[in-house]
Amino acid sequence: MKTILSTASLLIALLLPSIGEAVSEIKSPDNRIQLRTHAENGQVAYSVTFNGKPIIAKSRLGIELEGGAFAGALKVTGSKTDSVDERWKPVWGQFSEIRNQYNELTLDVAEVDAPERTMQVILRAYNDGVAFRYAFPKQNGLDDATFRNEFSSVSIVSDEPVAWYAASTTGVRSDVPFEKLKKTMRTPFTAQLADDCFISLHEAAVVNSSDAMLSVGNDRRTLTYKGAMTSAADSVSAWRTILITTAPGELVESTMILNLNEPSKVGDTSWIKTGASLWDWRCHGGQADDGFVYGINTESYIRYIDFAHQHGFPFLIIDAEWYGPEKKDTSDPMTAEPDVDMPKITSYAKEKGVGIWLYLNNRALKNFDMDRTFSLYRKWGIAGIKHGFLNGGKQDKTAFSVQVLEKCAEYQIMYNVHEPNKPTGLARTYPHFMSSEYVNSMLDSANRRPASPSELSVFPVVHNLAGPVDRSCGLFDMDQSVAREKVHKQIPSTVVSQVGQCLVFYSGILTLPDLPDAYNRKPDLFEYIKMLPMTWDDTKVLEMKIGDYITMARRSGNAWFTAALADESGRTTDIKLDFLEPGVTYDVTLYEDTAESSYEFPGTWSKKAAAKKNIPFDPVETKRELYQVRKMKVKQGDTISARIAPGGGHCMWIRPEK
Repeated sequence: MKTILSTASLLIALLLPSIGEAVSEIKSPDNRIQLRTHAENGQVAYSVTFNGKPIIAKSRLGIELEGGAFAGALKVTGSKTDSVDERWKPVWGQFSEIRNQYNELTLDVAEVDAPERTMQVILRAYNDGVAFRYAFPKQNGLDDATFRNEFSSVSIVSDEPVAWYAASTTGVRSDVPFEKLKKTMRTPFTAQLADDCFISLHEAAVVNSSDAMLSVGNDRRTLTYKGAMTSAADSVSAWRTILITTAPGELVESTMILNLNEPSKVGDTSWIKTGASLWDWRCHGGQADDGFVYGINTESYIRYIDFAHQHGFPFLIIDAEWYGPEKKDTSDPMTAEPDVDMPKITSYAKEKGVGIWLYLNNRALKNFDMDRTFSLYRKWGIAGIKHGFLNGGKQDKTAFSVQVLEKCAEYQIMYNVHEPNKPTGLARTYPHFMSSEYVNSMLDSANRRPASPSELSVFPVVHNLAGPVDRSCGLFDMDQSVAREKVHKQIPSTVVSQVGQCLVFYSGILTLPDLPDAYNRKPDLFEYIKMLPMTWDDTKVLEMKIGDYITMARRSGNAWFTAALADESGRTTDIKLDFLEPGVTYDVTLYEDTAESSYEFPGTWSKKAAAKKNIPFDPVETKRELYQVRKMKVKQGDTISARIAPGGGHCMWIRPEK
């Protein structure tokens, strides 16, 4: 349903075309969020209240274009309002149906000294936040829309706000008072303003511009977006987004970022499939129980395919070096290394019902014709590509990623981008966009410390809040895996936490980093991962304290899966099963830490750190792999007492009894 409301129903007052104070207002559909715009002293601004309390003071809006357009005094020359309430069904995701409901205000803005030159500011109020963007209509005297400076700001109203945000590209900074914020930061930038007010600053629909950064003003409360766009006139900017909720779990459940993106541009989506995938990269040099050593060769891939087929996994990801040195410009992504018989591998995979994903370095996509490459991949039956080393969020990188996405859609190939490109909801427009590396991928980078247990409950409201992320969790061989070539570090986690992370970190493709043999040694625990569908009808955050713990529940059909993660202290919690259907008895399998389980390991965390200290970095026995599995029956309203070890986890698979 889409309706145009009368101006009077949404506007308090509008003084046009004066450049004095002009106030317009829209509210969220549930009336909890009030967004008011202001025009005074030659500037356009906005402010926001939440549940009757100011949370964003007057904050400037505007863009200065190259050539000086819109740099001087501005005035509002007109406005219109809109209201939308519609529902749509994603191909996959955290919900089977999404409601897109908002009120919208569009301001026509002109320069005082050049009133014939105009732009629009489009503002929306959702039940869980606000968003705005800029449009530059085609007109005489405005040939292009190249940003020189962006004025979009957010002036926080809070005595003692604290923040969580991305450090560099994949790490995280936690519990940072605004007085100690870095000069510039990436998004999502999440902050607590009060006990009952959390916000997160990000962006949506970044297809025609660079990723934006945030800069901190001298008052330590004003954050200003700094983006770049070079485009012809008759274009729009990315959305600037501000999620607003009473609890952090509501941020995780929000669909506003997705809703701000265009509907799907892919017609037939029957070829788009979610699921878990084996992955070869962290297994190189790993020894199977029968003595076989895994590597980049046909026999290794046949073994992975057999295991995937046996356990019902739909995919295998073959990572870098299968077609030669990935950073060499002449490495041809259509010609495999001598030890890799790709026609044989893909033919065998088809026979076993396993889809192959292939890694492609950005150089290979740039230097070789994509149509020839993807035509061959279509012949091989390739399910998806993993696009590596795109290297950053500048406009040309974003544009190239979208170009590859659109080319993938032509050949029905799914897509996973790696490196620091942040998700902005494009999975709605391109539903074959399955995941991004935009997070501290668990074993990635020999120089990056592994994520601590406390950071596991920060990622969901920072990196994963932006969209699906490929964290590659699910390591079972916690003690011996460091002997392998591509396992650079020890992981501070229990094995049950590893299982729980597979549910918490939402992604269209679950990349499993361990040997088939490691999973075979723990079949009762591995059952939980095998049963995860990776696309959901419903998602709930049952409890959450950022940096301390998170407990989530996701539903597929009539089955529920829960996962709880805890920080270094561990915890005991009561999980209330109020979300179950009344009158139904459920079988429950619980996957739990033991009383002795712990995330801790002796010695240093990485091979490089050990080398610097001239100490050994060898496999070592710890208590990370201790777990127990038990079963019971439950009904709606029952409570499960969950003991979570330090750095541990707790999981349940709940389904109607047979």
